[in-house]
Amino acid sequence: MRLSLPLYWALTCLVLAACKEMEEQVTQSTYVPFPPVAVPELSPKDLKLLKRDDFVRIEPGLFRMGSPDDEDGRMADEKIHTVTITKPYYIAKYEVTIELWNKLLPPLLKRDEKFYLTEEVERSFIRLRDIEKKAKSTPKSLQLDPTKGEFTIESLEEILSIFEKRLAQQKADAEKKKEVSWPPKEMDAALKQFKKFLRRRQNLPITFVSYPQAKSFCWRLTELAWRESSIPREMIYRLPTEAEWEYACRAGLTGVSGLEDGYQLSGINANVDGSKREDIIGKVQYLIAKKKLVHGNREKMIYPANAWGIFDMHGNVFEWCHDFYGPYPDQSTDPTGPIRGKKRVRRGGSFVRSAHQSRSASRHSVEPSWRGSETGFRLVIGYPL
Repeated sequence: MRLSLPLYWALTCLVLAACKEMEEQVTQSTYVPFPPVAVPELSPKDLKLLKRDDFVRIEPGLFRMGSPDDEDGRMADEKIHTVTITKPYYIAKYEVTIELWNKLLPPLLKRDEKFYLTEEVERSFIRLRDIEKKAKSTPKSLQLDPTKGEFTIESLEEILSIFEKRLAQQKADAEKKKEVSWPPKEMDAALKQFKKFLRRRQNLPITFVSYPQAKSFCWRLTELAWRESSIPREMIYRLPTEAEWEYACRAGLTGVSGLEDGYQLSGINANVDGSKREDIIGKVQYLIAKKKLVHGNREKMIYPANAWGIFDMHGNVFEWCHDFYGPYPDQSTDPTGPIRGKKRVRRGGSFVRSAHQSRSASRHSVEPSWRGSETGFRLVIGYPL
C-alpha cells in the first residue's frame, strides 16, 4: 500500500512531534537550572534542636526507586532506577493534623468541620448541660442538639472549659459535705473520655488542602521557627521530594511496603481499603476496611510505624510531595523532579484506596489546586531545594 504525499508528510510530522515531546519530558526530568549547593555543617547547638520526638532523622543513602515488572499493582510510570540521597533530612512521624493547622493560621483559615458525638460523650454532654441549665445563662455550645452533627472542635473546647470548672466546683462542694448532682469520681471519668474524644478530633489529619496551601503552611511554620530559634537557620520546613518520600516510606525494604517484611499491605497494618481479597497484598487472616480517617494521637497510634518509626505512610491520606509529575530518569542524585509541569505528585494512597494504590512505589498526580477529602501532607525539616 502506497501513501499519498500529503498523508506521508502528515504522519512524518506526527512522529517528529511525538519524539520532540518525549525528548522534552526527559530533559525536564534531568535538567537542573542551577548547580547544587554544598550542605553547611551544623553546630552542636543546631543538632540539638533537631533531636525531636516528632521527627525522624533520615541519613543519606542509595536506594532503588520505583518497582520491578512483577510487583502487584505496578503502573507504567514506576520505572525502577537508582537514586542517591546525599543530604540528611528530618521527616515528620505523623501527618499534619487539624490541631497543628489551626494553631498556625488565623481564624478565617482555620478548619473546623461539624461532626457527631459518640454515645458515651453524648451522655456526658447531656448531663453537663442539665446541670448548667440552673445557671443564669447557658453558653451557646451547650445549646447544641446532641442528636445532630452540630459539634466542632471549637465548641468542644468551650464545653471542655465548662466541664473542668464544674468538676472543680463539684469537688469543692463534696469536700464541704454539700449535695452534688454528679459525683466527682464519675464526673472525672466522664471528663477523661471527653478529653480523649477531643484529642482524637484534633489529631485527625488535615484534608482538603491544595499544594499551594501546603507550601504556604510550610513557609509560615519556617518563619515562626526562625523567630523562636527552634530549627537551624540553614534549614526550613518544606514538603518532601518524591524521592525523599519513597526513601523514608520504604525504610530500607525493597517490597511493596515499608511495613513488616515489606510484602504485606492490607487493612490490618495500614488504613487502606482492605475489604476485598483483590484489594490487598500478601496473606492476611481477615479482610477489613475502616473507610474513615484515623487520628495521629501520639499516645496510642492505631497502625504500626515502619522500621524507621514513621506512621501512616501507607493509606489514611494522600500526601503532597514537592515535585512536578514526570517520567523518571535512568538514575539521579537528590532529584527534585521536572523543573516545569502541570501536575504535582501525591504519594501514599488513602483510606478509600486499595493496597495496590498505596504501595511505596505508587505514584499519583493531580493539579496543584486540587483539594479533596483524601489529600493532606507531611512535613520535612531539610535544606532548601
